[in-house]
Amino acid sequence: MIYTFLSPREAQEWIIEQRQLFVKQFNVSVVIDVLRATSTVITALSNGAKSIIPVSTVEQALDLKHRHPEYIIAGERGGEKIEGFQLGNSPTEYTEAVVRDKTIVLTTSNGTNAIIHASNLAERVLIASFLNLTTVVHELDGYDSSTNIVIVCAGNNGEISYEDTQVAGAIISKLIKERVHYLSDSSKIAMKLWDALKKPDFSGEHAKKLSQLGFDKDLELCQKVDYMPILAELRDCKIIKVE
Repeated sequence: MIYTFLSPREAQEWIIEQRQLFVKQFNVSVVIDVLRATSTVITALSNGAKSIIPVSTVEQALDLKHRHPEYIIAGERGGEKIEGFQLGNSPTEYTEAVVRDKTIVLTTSNGTNAIIHASNLAERVLIASFLNLTTVVHELDGYDSSTNIVIVCAGNNGEISYEDTQVAGAIISKLIKERVHYLSDSSKIAMKLWDALKKPDFSGEHAKKLSQLGFDKDLELCQKVDYMPILAELRDCKIIKVE
């Protein structure tokens, strides 16, 4: 089964409904916040970062920095870098010179919460963007068709993201070409969108806002399919590059 949550609200509701079962309902979850958290994570790891710790709040990030002064704290609110933080959420900031061998604590408006929600849904959490699209598909294709996969889109302020849905659709479309899977309706919607577009189309509301904030270079980078073909996974509350 391939199930898709097109917004974090859906993921939260599922967690609440299923909590009484005391079991994670999915084998693998795939988190997408293409604009920009998962693209930033993939960029950082590709450029040699040791790991990324996703947290929900500014206070959690500051506490980790206090206890581990060597950590880099990074994140955004409203698209812009948090005051006093070393980095924002622009993948172009995460150069090799800045992040190599570093542990980064990241908090964002949408993406880091989606990663945390995903860890409550599935036994394994993978991080996806256009940058590492085919690598994620190949990893999922290693599972048999009975595997329960959930794709969690971070969305935009609780609403569906046009761009995240495209990445979800691209993953699903590539997977079902290999074998038949059961698809939820939301998965079918995402796949139909991607099959109609056939390439990234960053014209949604969040993309427009980022452009207005001056992040056009981010938009250009985040549309590059398979530009950084690495596999990233959440393990023990840290996102690492899987060798």
